[in-house]
Amino acid sequence: MTDDDAPPFEALVFDLDGTLIDSAPDVRASVNRVLKTKGRRQLTLDEAKDMIGWGGRVLIEKALAATGDPGSEDEIDDTLRAFLESYADHPAEHTVVFPGAVEALETFKASGVKMGICTNKPTATTHPVLEALGLDGYFDVVSCGDAVPHQKPDGRHVLLVVEQLGATLDTAAMVGDSENDIHAAVDAGIRSVCVTFGYAHVPLEDIGADALIDRFEDLPRALRQIAGILVTPR
Repeated sequence: MTDDDAPPFEALVFDLDGTLIDSAPDVRASVNRVLKTKGRRQLTLDEAKDMIGWGGRVLIEKALAATGDPGSEDEIDDTLRAFLESYADHPAEHTVVFPGAVEALETFKASGVKMGICTNKPTATTHPVLEALGLDGYFDVVSCGDAVPHQKPDGRHVLLVVEQLGATLDTAAMVGDSENDIHAAVDAGIRSVCVTFGYAHVPLEDIGADALIDRFEDLPRALRQIAGILVTPR
């Protein structure tokens, strides 16, 4: 890394699904395993992607509503438990890390940047996925949606991770893929970068990020740009 590419932030907060990893195929597979036991139809991959981002319970509520009767609270609870068990048992059979993500994490880690995960993904599935993909060693903080009182898009979720990393609003930035991530960053008052290859549910130009990137190789440069550091054209 050259001085021109050195990250200007001492801490980076990453979303997980759709940002660092393409996990929709495994989310879909685990939901479908449970739906099959209930005699319901299978979700398509596009349907599953549209349901990701709000945590496990909302995912199950959407899946049940899309495939028949939305179910009672007890049925939702039972289906969620079965989904979490299935997903924890099959955390990364079809999931891949997005190209360039590991290299970016390696670069930031070598530069002393503190990194955290801020995800609405449940605790029961987040850690098995990180471990299965070999990503668990990069992050000082992993904050899951079911372990906090306020989850994204509430900015307090992001602020909690920033505080746990020992950073401030001026020294931290958020990297995400969806409106939940960027709205949380805006609500928290920190700068943000949005990847264009994730699971956003609104047009990317309306998402409110300080920068959009098509590949992880562009992240260091984008971070310098949103920090207001002059970047020499290449």
